[in-house]
Amino acid sequence: MPSGQSPVTVSTVENELDAELVRRMASGDRDAFAALFRRHQSTVFRFSRQMLGSKEAAEDVTQDVFIALARNAARYDASRATLSTYLYGITRHLVVRRHKSNRARVEVDVAALAEEPALATSSDPVEDLCRSQLLRDLRDAILKLPVHYREVIVLCELNGLSYEDAATIVDCPVGTVRSRLSRARQLLLQRCRASMGVDERPEVWKPCLTPTKNGC
Repeated sequence: MPSGQSPVTVSTVENELDAELVRRMASGDRDAFAALFRRHQSTVFRFSRQMLGSKEAAEDVTQDVFIALARNAARYDASRATLSTYLYGITRHLVVRRHKSNRARVEVDVAALAEEPALATSSDPVEDLCRSQLLRDLRDAILKLPVHYREVIVLCELNGLSYEDAATIVDCPVGTVRSRLSRARQLLLQRCRASMGVDERPEVWKPCLTPTKNGC
């Protein structure tokens, strides 16, 4: 590689492909829209479901996100954010709006939470069952956090986004993301300890926030 040139990473290539697909979609290319949907649908759906706790609500939001992307494709600026970050932002806006309009109605699908796959981490089925229950209880506790705390937990802990990307999505300074995340962890720990008797050490319960292969 010539001196002074940056290596071309997989993420760079993917970002360039996304930008090209958005450009084609803005020109009316339906195949480009379908390709973008296939590439990003699962991310949008996962974030929506983690925020709303309902499969049906997440499906509605996912549909609305891609309709919004198709209608506003020309406004996307790849130099300001990756498409995944941009889609997180749209999703977050729609989730917050949905939450505000449905304050009196609980959307959490308890049955769906109970159907989430167990995390097989040992050869002991009892241990795995306990861990699976802890996972469901933690996810339920996350859903009960105020939205501005819930979103940073979901973005940074469940989906592994950087503070910088989360700040872009939430539209606030990085320092605000850090402080909200710290407070969210405290609230989550308090609620888990009160309702489940969870050990106060983060190394005991924090691994249960790790995303599963299915994104649940």
